[in-house]
Amino acid sequence: MINNSRKIIIVGAGPVGCYLGQLLKQMGFDPLILEEHGEVGKPVQCAGIVGKGTFADMRLPVSERSILNIIDGAKVTFKDQAFQLLRPKVAYIVSREIFDKELSQGLKIEYNTLLQDIHVIKEGYLLKTSNGEYFADLVIGADGPNSRVRKSLEFSSDMKLYRGYQYRLKMALPKTNQVEVHYVKPFSLFTWLIPEGNGTVRLGTISHNPYRELKEFMEKQSINGEIIEKNAGAIPIGTCQLVKKNAVLIGDAACQIKPITSGGIYYGMKAAELLADAIKENQLSLYEKKWKDEFEQEVKICLLIRYILENMPDDVLQCIFRHVADNVSLVEKMGDFENHSSVVWSLILNPRTYPTIGALLLGMLKSPKFLLRSFFRLPR
Repeated sequence: MINNSRKIIIVGAGPVGCYLGQLLKQMGFDPLILEEHGEVGKPVQCAGIVGKGTFADMRLPVSERSILNIIDGAKVTFKDQAFQLLRPKVAYIVSREIFDKELSQGLKIEYNTLLQDIHVIKEGYLLKTSNGEYFADLVIGADGPNSRVRKSLEFSSDMKLYRGYQYRLKMALPKTNQVEVHYVKPFSLFTWLIPEGNGTVRLGTISHNPYRELKEFMEKQSINGEIIEKNAGAIPIGTCQLVKKNAVLIGDAACQIKPITSGGIYYGMKAAELLADAIKENQLSLYEKKWKDEFEQEVKICLLIRYILENMPDDVLQCIFRHVADNVSLVEKMGDFENHSSVVWSLILNPRTYPTIGALLLGMLKSPKFLLRSFFRLPR
């Protein structure tokens, strides 16, 4: 049953918070969004590449005006090995400022309002901010990887934060419809070159030392384009409690991130649809249940893969990368931009994979403690 009189506050006016706001508004609710910055869409903390599902699979339309370029594939490199992936219109490069701003149209947003603390009171929640105090019956943390909602209300999680850094450069790439992915460690840490299609390229990295990684990459690749913008952000990888009484987490705040590519817009927006339905039914537990039903298995499989590969030596990683390169046609056929386990299972079930699996298991056996930890991370 819908209870439209509930005071709903969403913390964070990113794409996930705004999309949730639009869904709730369509259902007859009147949510208030608290945003710490002075406008939506800035500062940018994302590479800005999204799968076509972000436009095709959403319940409400999102900004096609934000599309800057269409991507038909990728060049993927690790050390001295490389392969090409060809998939027409597999992804779009978007202007996050336009994308976010159009999602925010018509919503009630309090800008320059930084959440400082939340206190549980008998009737709900008291939010202390840099702009005064707010009361909420239901509080939703859409406030990113360093979520103050998550920390204040002590949601449990096992996330690890990775650092990302990106430049926008004035330069051209040989192919304007292709991204370049240079793995630091397959398939988790990497550097990217993304063409916007207008003589501007996004060069960024997710690595243990992103500033040094970008500097060394630019020197190695002889990149000297003019830097016109710098962006930085954290990427939360792991799992997180989603619901705690009448408080909820969503998007990056809830670790709703693809573990292999670190993208979060698609998962976050689909989670917003699940949460909006649960709020409409006045049963928040449905949100957590439906998330687990639809996405948890995929996330846990990819987390396990990431954990294993992050702990493998380079010789094993080169063997795995070579195998993927040798089976690129299978990857092109079975690959899903939003669900990566489909590729993994296809490769595992291919008899040609057995020697590679053997090398991987041998690498794991060299560290019994690591092998035991991997066993306990298996999806159940």
